[in-house]
Amino acid sequence: MPSVAISGNYWIVAIVDPNNDIEEINEDDNHPSIDNEGHVNGDFPAVEINVIAPPTHDFDLVSAYIDDGVVVLDSPEVHAGTGEHHTDIIGHMDAIYHGPHSATAYLSAEVLINGNYQAVELWDAASADYVLNQPIDFAYNGDEHFFGFDIALSDAQLALLYQGYNAASSDNELTIRLSLEDTTAATDDDEHTEHNNEAVLTVPLFFFERVEEVSSTASTDDWVDSNDIEFTGNKLTVDGSYDKGYGDQSKFRVGVELAGELQVDLLDKAASLEAGGSVDMWVFNAHNTIFGVSFDGQAYVTGLNTGYDSEMIIFNTTVYEDAYWNAQFEKTFEQSWEEERILAQARFTVGPIPINVSAGIEGGIGFELTLGYALSELYSEGDIFSANFGGFATGGVDLGLVAGGVIVQIDILDNVLALESSAELALLEDGVANPRVDYSFLLTDDIDAISGQFGLYADVRSIKWCKKFFIPYPCGINTNTFYLWLYQTPSVFEKQWVILSAEDSISI
Repeated sequence: MPSVAISGNYWIVAIVDPNNDIEEINEDDNHPSIDNEGHVNGDFPAVEINVIAPPTHDFDLVSAYIDDGVVVLDSPEVHAGTGEHHTDIIGHMDAIYHGPHSATAYLSAEVLINGNYQAVELWDAASADYVLNQPIDFAYNGDEHFFGFDIALSDAQLALLYQGYNAASSDNELTIRLSLEDTTAATDDDEHTEHNNEAVLTVPLFFFERVEEVSSTASTDDWVDSNDIEFTGNKLTVDGSYDKGYGDQSKFRVGVELAGELQVDLLDKAASLEAGGSVDMWVFNAHNTIFGVSFDGQAYVTGLNTGYDSEMIIFNTTVYEDAYWNAQFEKTFEQSWEEERILAQARFTVGPIPINVSAGIEGGIGFELTLGYALSELYSEGDIFSANFGGFATGGVDLGLVAGGVIVQIDILDNVLALESSAELALLEDGVANPRVDYSFLLTDDIDAISGQFGLYADVRSIKWCKKFFIPYPCGINTNTFYLWLYQTPSVFEKQWVILSAEDSISI
């Protein structure tokens, strides 16, 4: 179909030998001709169609999704300690731009609270901060585009949502409205229509709540009440976790789950540290567990039952295990892995050509973490895991007149999860009995997930014919190229933030 600049009704007309290169018995039925009475009366081979010309300047927010299909928020009393760049709502949108050049639009988000929409902030990787209007750069080609968004609620908005939350019901919902706003200032470049610039999402809403019970054996007058710790019975627990997914599982999706915990038993004068993480991936709806690692250290003042366990799993297979139990220890764990593996296969049709595609990942994952216990202090420091790997795809066809293949350049994950934690079980201070627990806990993450492009192409070749002395002969090749873009995106998620930070001293 030729491109048109004006919308309206058009005819598709069958034209045969318009230059009269071949001498025929009947020349009147080849194409519309004023010499043909039937043609003059409109009786000629043609089909009437209505064509809508593409707009010259238009943003289209096709669809939007919350990546996990549900929103789980911290309740206000446990929201502290998650740092300035905490993560509340993760999702992505499919949006395209029609126009002769690349363009920029602002993405804004609102959350429905008590019947009214309130503006919320979005993470902007370029400025490394939350903004009310996130710049989105579009390239003109009419293909699907994939953009991630990360919404942060203010403390006041979180409190209002929590007030209206019914913990006894499973029907709590959150409504989010996303809008694209044209940044073009010129009046002669007004957008074609603004009716396709908005998407409204309604998803289930849950709050993570923690029940706190202050131990009667601890002196509450001597410790600062920190909202990011739990004090139940005789046990103090400080923990942080993160569990989010990025992307579209029908193409590429990455799930990252991170956690760390420090626990102190005041009655037994013991402490334990746990840290771990896992990476899951979906390619063409096929689920794959890529990587998992866990550490568990435990120490008692008496020296009994003191030691650690560690484990590393790759592609559902345990590749590393280690355990050591002694009254005093220090151990640095360091392992790395590199591999290339096919994860899924799929079949697509590009233009008229079917193409079988195999897709997978290549890259490496490792960890380096030190756990130790000495002089009544249990500590850990290092990277729970670091990961850097990308996607690749193979496949295609070459049958002479038809050929096709894969276009891929995609970074799937670049991530470093770091933990610094310690718990000191002190019994004396300057020779004076003052039993207490000094603890600190810092869990941070630096992540860049899913960027690049992944698509297919197909070349359909046909013989070009010429004529000499009324005799047709082959004189070249005509080639039509078709594209199917499965994925084109900047970084869906690029961020550095504190999952949990807490430190304090508690007198026993």
